[in-house]
Amino acid sequence: MCGICGIWGASDTASATGRRDRMLTAIHHRGPDGEGRLDRPGLVLGMRRLAIIDLAGGGQPIFNEDGSVAVVFNGEIYNFRELRADLERAGHRFTTHCDTEVLVHGYEEWGDDVLHRLVGMFAFALWDETRRRLMVARDRFGKKPLYYARRGGEVVFGSEIKALLAAGLSADVDDDALRDYLALRYVPSPRTLFRSVRQLPPGHKMILGDNE
Repeated sequence: MCGICGIWGASDTASATGRRDRMLTAIHHRGPDGEGRLDRPGLVLGMRRLAIIDLAGGGQPIFNEDGSVAVVFNGEIYNFRELRADLERAGHRFTTHCDTEVLVHGYEEWGDDVLHRLVGMFAFALWDETRRRLMVARDRFGKKPLYYARRGGEVVFGSEIKALLAAGLSADVDDDALRDYLALRYVPSPRTLFRSVRQLPPGHKMILGDNE
């Protein structure tokens, strides 16, 4: 199953790492096989892994050749072998056998258009160190969840709402969303039952960066 989380735009990185770690604890059940972290000024990422592909070598975050691109990923890329073959022919060097690694090399090769080449179910956060740019994306059918909230200059995101609440987000109920749920038996995207929390719609990306 796996799970990801992160905080972008944190003014106090030390405090953000503690909040990120509480988020990881909240989603421990999503990935009992491993845990990964990435800490950069103004950004912290985390993930819990349920190992399915490349059990020994698929720990995250996963980086490109020079470490300038990193990703935390929840899901499965069904066509990763075909994408890997294309990328190897283009000169990219892979260090694992997992599907996650095609994301960092695919982003190097195709930029954001890598999203149009992916067949699968996914939610991921990809960090471009050179451009100080974070891309958070979700698959077209919304098979993998991704929630986020803006608080001041921060954006907090994760695979489950409980992760955002663990980071200190308000648990106040959105009355309009509750009415929708009672009438429709679901809450239309992008709202959730919590006033401060939104869900990234299926097939969407969110770009966060100093110049975005």
